[in-house]
Amino acid sequence: MRIGDFARLANVSVRAVRFYDQTGLLRAVRVDAETGYRHYHPEQIRRLRQIRAFQDLGFSLREIRELLRADVPAAEVRARIAERKFQVKRQLHEDLRRLERIDQLLRDWASCAYSHSAITLQEAREAWVVSLRAELDSYDQAEEMFQELERRVPAHLLTAKRSAFWHSCESSGGSIDCEALRYIKRPISLARGLKVYQLPATKVASIFHCGGDASIGESYAQMNHWLGSNDFQLRGAKREIYWVEPSPQNSAQSVTEIQFPVARLSARRHRAA
Repeated sequence: MRIGDFARLANVSVRAVRFYDQTGLLRAVRVDAETGYRHYHPEQIRRLRQIRAFQDLGFSLREIRELLRADVPAAEVRARIAERKFQVKRQLHEDLRRLERIDQLLRDWASCAYSHSAITLQEAREAWVVSLRAELDSYDQAEEMFQELERRVPAHLLTAKRSAFWHSCESSGGSIDCEALRYIKRPISLARGLKVYQLPATKVASIFHCGGDASIGESYAQMNHWLGSNDFQLRGAKREIYWVEPSPQNSAQSVTEIQFPVARLSARRHRAA
């Protein structure tokens, strides 16, 4: 049977049949030496349908080639299909959660509640830092901590901007537990009271707040809402990175990145909720 007749019988294109031949998935039983025409046997339609079925399930050509080997037990093929089913269900769950985030974003835009910055999920890289931690009576005292930190650390070792980790806040009902940090180029030895350590790589939800302290609560509220809407939980101190610090003349020009270290809620907790 010539390739055109075989393709019509199998309800596929001639181009597809040629492609399967070239990739070794479905070799022609004979190739005419003079014309180069490929010939197929009707019984090969069964293998062609298997190839198409596995493609429809999302298997790669390499995986299909492995599955169609004559020596592969049927039990292994069933196990691979079951594994693919699990992968598709997991991807479906992730896509549904992404769809919910899209819907929430559209609602925020419609209500003008969406700020100039979106919340993104990203990986904060590992980095060396030097820090000073203390309990404060007011948030304004954090400035004194930064000044003390920068007085005791040589300026040429510092990199990036000022950062603060808020281990507990006034809104939680307890004291203000602040850790003032500066990123450094390499590990250093310092006087007592300062801590030098390597921040591990951490998954964080991030948002940029443009404005002063008077409106930063709105960005925190947006972050908290995002956590609840996307099945994430806070897993560590809330972080602030001060990219553009407020000036005495105009505090609204400041830019602060808020980062929440996060982890996805376990399936068990999600079902319980």
